[in-house]
Amino acid sequence: MKIMIKQKQTITRKFLKYLVLIIIGSNLIMAVFLYWIMRENAMKQAENLRQSLMESTLTMMQQYFENVDNIADTIIYNEDIIHFMRNKQNTIADMALIRGIESQYYYLNPDLELSFYRTDDWNSMYSIQDEDRAISIPDYRYSDWYQEIIWVRDKKVLMADSQSNGSVQSCVYKIEDLYTPRVVGYLKIDMNMDYLKERFLHSFNKIAGATILDGEDQVLFYDKIEVKVPADLVAENKEGTYETEDYIITYGTSESTGWYLCLASSKAEILKTQNQIIPLLILLVFLMVGLTLLISGKFFSIITVNFTRLVDGMEQVKKGDLTTRVQADTQDEISILIQEFNDMMHRIDELVLRVESEQLLVKEAEIKALQQQINPHFIFNIMETIMGLASEGLDDEVIEVSTCLSSMLRYNTRFENVTTIAEELEQIKNYVTVIKIRFEDRFEVYYDVDEECMDCRILKFTLQPLLENAVSHGLSETESDGMLRIRIKKEKEQVSIMIYDNGTGIPTEKLKELNRRLEVTGEHPLEYIEQYKSLGILNVHLRSKLFYGSGYSFEIFSKEGKGTCIAIKIPFSTQDVTDTENSLPKGIGGKTLVQSIDH
Repeated sequence: MKIMIKQKQTITRKFLKYLVLIIIGSNLIMAVFLYWIMRENAMKQAENLRQSLMESTLTMMQQYFENVDNIADTIIYNEDIIHFMRNKQNTIADMALIRGIESQYYYLNPDLELSFYRTDDWNSMYSIQDEDRAISIPDYRYSDWYQEIIWVRDKKVLMADSQSNGSVQSCVYKIEDLYTPRVVGYLKIDMNMDYLKERFLHSFNKIAGATILDGEDQVLFYDKIEVKVPADLVAENKEGTYETEDYIITYGTSESTGWYLCLASSKAEILKTQNQIIPLLILLVFLMVGLTLLISGKFFSIITVNFTRLVDGMEQVKKGDLTTRVQADTQDEISILIQEFNDMMHRIDELVLRVESEQLLVKEAEIKALQQQINPHFIFNIMETIMGLASEGLDDEVIEVSTCLSSMLRYNTRFENVTTIAEELEQIKNYVTVIKIRFEDRFEVYYDVDEECMDCRILKFTLQPLLENAVSHGLSETESDGMLRIRIKKEKEQVSIMIYDNGTGIPTEKLKELNRRLEVTGEHPLEYIEQYKSLGILNVHLRSKLFYGSGYSFEIFSKEGKGTCIAIKIPFSTQDVTDTENSLPKGIGGKTLVQSIDH
């Protein structure tokens, strides 16, 4: 087969393919790297914004509470206030003092509300709410703020007012005597939370949400959404950054109050602008890739054409076509491989034909050798029968047996391997005639044969050894009422042959061993040709397996004391004998040794 060569091309030009891949890959990497830089920049800007807001808010919170502490210090260390707290009577001057102080700070800080409590007057509160007298209240010793402040060493506590439903935060200060450490009263400064929210969360429109929580992890107020950080994380680090699936949270703690501020940025909002650039980046990548492929398309076809043809040729060989040849499109290194491939396939094709021819001749010779093993065996048995009849003076029976023997010898001396079922049955009837005389009619033979099977081709001496096996082993101990049934039926594309006897049957262990040998012999028939020198089931099975190959099956069914059935299936064929002999199976082999068994 000549190789068509159109153009010379070297393998180095095929590196263009890798160059194209490098261009595509570099553009993709550049696009991803650019997007990553923009993403990190957006994240950094959002972090700087949160950090700036955090610092300014905490500073504002610190200044606010320092101012509240300054107001409180001015009051609780005032001698007049301490004197008022020590007295048990309320004078007009004392009430005017209280009213004046409260009024001064109320008008300067409208978000603050001051109230005083004497240590020895548990049911009174002094406030600008009533300018003339003390306000009667329930015993304040049962209030939350009092229970809190009496157990701390500090001069103040900061807590939510339980009666305000969380809308007021209170700073409670101890008023101590100037000369003794005795507490003479308390100053309670209430702070409006709405004012604090407006003051502390006024500039958070650029982030997703902000929340201020107290030291007990309770939300004081929030803007847009509630933002929380795990309490154990805040306890471990007073400030830091925490991420959830949707938000990045920055938190910090106020030193003066213990409150902590959480600011959240939405990841989706941060990356919104960057995500809008993704389609443009993808479009640029596709344009670059498309342009590269358009330019390099012609080069690809030139480079890969020989590879494609060689692969297609190999696929055809895998399917069993050993006549496949490949034509090279260009002269390059791959074309040399193509030429070597074509030469190799030519040599393989010749070797396969030679091996098949040699194997065919070997198998035909072995089948003939096995067939000839049958002749001495059944001739010996018949001659013994004739001698027995002659010794008893049964001349008519001797003539009848001799006639049958003559017909069987003519049949046997024909050199073809294959005959028809009709001819095989004719010899079976001759054999049955002889055997019935020999066994003195101790059994009957019944035939159930489809007429359309009569012309079917069958290997010579397939039925006689099986019939002889049934008589000599199955019916040998039967004195009367013995039965042999020969059933031949067509089943689709096969012929089913069954030989049944109602004799002694085969013992279970022997049947198991026989089936095992049949299976091994069927898998590797050529290995057992020299082992089976006698007549019997294995001889027939071996010859049939060599001849029919996979189109043949052999089964034995037997029950001890009930009888035995041998079932054979062969392909249905009516072609000429010569053609049948030339259609021997191919590729049978193996190396297992099993000794001969005659049943």
